[in-house]
Amino acid sequence: MPAVSLEAVSKRYHIFENRRDQLKRVLSFGKSKAGSEFWALKNVNLEVEPGTALGLLGRNGAGKTILLQIVSGILQPTSGTVRVNGRLVALFQLGAGFNDDFTGQENVMMNGLILGIERKEMLERFDEIEAFADIGEFMYQPVRTYSSGMRARLGFAVAVNVKPDILLVDEALSTGDAVFKAKGIQKMRELRDSGVTILFVSHGLGQVQNFCTEAILLHKGKLVSRGETSQVIDEYQALNSNAAAKKKNRVGLEDQPPNYEIARDGEDKPGTPDFKENSALDNKSPSLRHGTGDARIQNVELLDDRGRPVDELAPESDLTVRVHAQYTKDVDGSVVNIVLRNETGLDVFSTNTTLEKTPLGRRHAGERVIVDFTFRVPLKHGSYSVAAAVSHSESKHLYLDWIGVAAVFKVSRPSGRGAFAGLVHLPAQVEVFEPDRVREPEAPG
Repeated sequence: MPAVSLEAVSKRYHIFENRRDQLKRVLSFGKSKAGSEFWALKNVNLEVEPGTALGLLGRNGAGKTILLQIVSGILQPTSGTVRVNGRLVALFQLGAGFNDDFTGQENVMMNGLILGIERKEMLERFDEIEAFADIGEFMYQPVRTYSSGMRARLGFAVAVNVKPDILLVDEALSTGDAVFKAKGIQKMRELRDSGVTILFVSHGLGQVQNFCTEAILLHKGKLVSRGETSQVIDEYQALNSNAAAKKKNRVGLEDQPPNYEIARDGEDKPGTPDFKENSALDNKSPSLRHGTGDARIQNVELLDDRGRPVDELAPESDLTVRVHAQYTKDVDGSVVNIVLRNETGLDVFSTNTTLEKTPLGRRHAGERVIVDFTFRVPLKHGSYSVAAAVSHSESKHLYLDWIGVAAVFKVSRPSGRGAFAGLVHLPAQVEVFEPDRVREPEAPG
């Protein structure tokens, strides 16, 4: 049985240009046609299985918060059916609903009763909630004496420590200090791994990608995509890219440290690689390719340390990602980007020419450029993909061209030693000392 089920859910609002039209509609008991209709959600069908961490993506006004509020019961849909199976806790505005004249302790107990938890059980959980909130003696002071950060800490502590079956999170960790954010994310990971269903809204794409097992994309109140998190993030970036392009009156094509070398078309110098085109990249689906069209990625090559094409690497090998691009219009400033992802869609490495202080400068229509990104690959064995992009230097969300999967490769299992856990194997120096022979630190100077 799904933890959350939405069947043909829609939410309609009436928008009025002035108060007189609004008053007409009220006095006519809704019969007046003054104003206009706005559909915040339209015919959304969604099932979320228990234990899923579902990211909700979409531009501002797409309907993400409205959907969570309907699932939580704060709002009622205009039409459609919502079913929720299990204890649901919503993290919207943290600390909202606290009584300012009650102490933190009293508010904790009151929130537990609202959630249907018996007083005895809340008393058993109180120490854990108090420790997680970490607000000291303020727990026994009136909430009106709290800072906004303290209210947020207490609200989050209550929500995640009452053993919810379903947790709704809407930008709940956008405020607060870095330590609290890290602790909050870790607690939500524990809940996710224990089987709690989580619906997660955040404008931090890194948070969504690293936390969520699936994602959906909402656009103008409609559910337009669902799938693996990395795939939906690519589609969301395509949406942002096309929107930014339209603002600039462009038409979107479709709704060790690394070393870098740049070879410009027409240069005659030893070692300059030949410009190569790969027609297969032109056939990428709309979900994997988007941009303004001011530049086109013609090819992405993967080369070993001898410059030979490679599709499988030994651990700790050097890899060159060679990006071939051609400009179709004059561009004042651009950036070539690459991203390495593992088979689960997690970003394990990314960089670009600006980050590495290798500016491309002004480019003219028809000009070609080749960029080599060379780096060591200390990655765990498995399959990896390479995303490549050319973006405007003025706006990181405005892509001239973006290809979500431009190349793929494998890292083979290590020989001569066991496979390691984790994503990467970092170089480490290990020394062993007897207790009475520990090397003393050198004196300063």
